[in-house]
Amino acid sequence: MVGLKKYCLMLLVALLALPALAAMPVGDDDDQDPSIRPGIRRLHPERERVKAMKRLQQQMSRKAEPKDDPWDTSDDLWGTVDLPPVTQRDSTAVEGRRLHTSKTPAEQAALDSLLSIDYSISEFGYRRMTWHDLPVTATVDQLMPYFTVDSGECRSKYVSLDKTSNEVYFAFSIHEGDSLPGPLRLCVLYCADDPLDFDQLVFTIDGYDYPFYPAHPQRETLDGGLYRESSDDVLLEVHKDLVYALAHSNWVALKLVSERGIHHVKMLTDGQRADFAHTLDLYRLCGGDFGQ
Repeated sequence: MVGLKKYCLMLLVALLALPALAAMPVGDDDDQDPSIRPGIRRLHPERERVKAMKRLQQQMSRKAEPKDDPWDTSDDLWGTVDLPPVTQRDSTAVEGRRLHTSKTPAEQAALDSLLSIDYSISEFGYRRMTWHDLPVTATVDQLMPYFTVDSGECRSKYVSLDKTSNEVYFAFSIHEGDSLPGPLRLCVLYCADDPLDFDQLVFTIDGYDYPFYPAHPQRETLDGGLYRESSDDVLLEVHKDLVYALAHSNWVALKLVSERGIHHVKMLTDGQRADFAHTLDLYRLCGGDFGQ
């Protein structure tokens, strides 16, 4: 009889405990059965990453104990926790199909020809120009509106000879009754409030340097503390690449190099570059044989 009472009491206690067990919170997924734990981690990978970040922060916050060997990094805190990687698209199958896709011989030959092409940017850059005896397509009547003839000197009408001007241009002499023009010349005018004393010109044309050495640069002091320097040189056979490059340039930078170690750089305008081309064409139409 006593045993029956004891059994009934235990059954009653168990029945009373069931609601309490059902109300208890479910533990972390680490407490779940291993058979269902991977599924939970796949559904919520961010939980693992957050926990790993917390563990890493805890490790970093601990003070490292002094070591006899200052180069010992065996317990280095940086990177000691493996962070679950962010889910990324697995392209192995796609790459595999791409690599093993069969091609006909004609398709493979076309692909090989494309892959063999050098696509480096240097192939599309500018090249150093040399003289080419190209025909002049314009006529004298078409070109003359761009020029002025003053005291027998022909130059672009846009060139200013004012003493304070900065100019660089071609010019040549032409006199009535003469069958041929005088030699083509390179003229430079420079004015500033400090003397430069240039003795060399370096034209950087489409990325390539073309040096030029003026024979007798002229220098003078103007009123108002200004200094004027100029050069006027006949262009010879050795200069024909420079002449051609100036007349066919895409961009030009002129550096006046000073014997005193001071330099001045000027970007030429589109109008100045066009003047070079027009002057060379007119010179050749008038009978000039430069570059022949």
